[in-house]
Amino acid sequence: MSARPKVFGQLLAEVINKGLCVGCGGCEAVCPVNSISLIDGTPRLTGICIACGICYSCCPRTSFDEAEMERLIFGRNRSESEAFTGVSMGYYAGRSRNEEVLRHSQDGGVVSSLLIQFLRGGGECAVVAGLEEGRVWAPRPMVALKEEEVLRGAGTKYTPSPTLVGVDSAITEYKKKRVAVVGTPCQIRALRKIEKGRYTDKRIAESVTVKIGLFCMETFDYKSLMEFLEKKEVNPKEITKFAIRRGKFAAIRDGDTVFETGLSRIKELVRPCCGACEDFTAEFSDISVGNVGSPDGWSTVIVRTEIGEQLLRDAEKAGLIELKPLEQGESGLGAVLKLSMSKKKRAGVSP
Repeated sequence: MSARPKVFGQLLAEVINKGLCVGCGGCEAVCPVNSISLIDGTPRLTGICIACGICYSCCPRTSFDEAEMERLIFGRNRSESEAFTGVSMGYYAGRSRNEEVLRHSQDGGVVSSLLIQFLRGGGECAVVAGLEEGRVWAPRPMVALKEEEVLRGAGTKYTPSPTLVGVDSAITEYKKKRVAVVGTPCQIRALRKIEKGRYTDKRIAESVTVKIGLFCMETFDYKSLMEFLEKKEVNPKEITKFAIRRGKFAAIRDGDTVFETGLSRIKELVRPCCGACEDFTAEFSDISVGNVGSPDGWSTVIVRTEIGEQLLRDAEKAGLIELKPLEQGESGLGAVLKLSMSKKKRAGVSP
């Protein structure tokens, strides 16, 4: 006899109440009776639970069998050399060839360029983190249908966005069948569980065509970050970009750094759930992108699947990006490995 599925009550007890919820929105996205809603970033039961168990099954903070998931996604398990960064087909440094993309983007503009190529190549939309109207620097999922909308969602926000709610919107409200998703490691893991876990959501599994993962060490609590900046006499309304570089967090206004502090000084702003995460490079995406390991103005790219490889090569062939091999030294791949190892150690994981 198969075990009874765990339901929202167990999700509440084992994940939400323990501060482990990442706020990805996966539980809201997959609930077949729309009984779960994120309220102030926390899942709440707002209707009748039918005890189907899909919300618990698809949560990235419940059990995640990495070895099994690797076999299902990549057809093999990671090798010894891939222990800290996950299954890969290649490592590159990349940069957009378009000045407008570079102006809007965080580093090398690779993610925006890949999404533009996706739309030009028959993709219908991309789910990215935009900004909520009426709240300064408050992320919200945005369904980008056009290239200019992709650029509006460019840049890292460093506070959480319920990306999976945006995925559900793209499929349910916009009726899209070919969707690209940009997400943090935990959000990508949620998508993979929805796609290949015990209880799946066929709508999402069949509609999400490509998963672009972002390097992520940690994210900050939105309210805490805004209050911290105000205490430092930094007006968030005037900030045009945030960045983390060389161990420092910076607030930038029109290209000028107006505030900078060491990451060690703002550890109290980090969300508690991030301490349990072991994945720095979005190991279960089709293609991963970050700024660690590449020269200033470039992005580090890890290709993991044939889907990711094809999208990258199509973007290069179309003249959207330029690529070069990622350097193997301490400032290249070594820097990626160092942070990946650090995050796994922090989470108590030994590959």
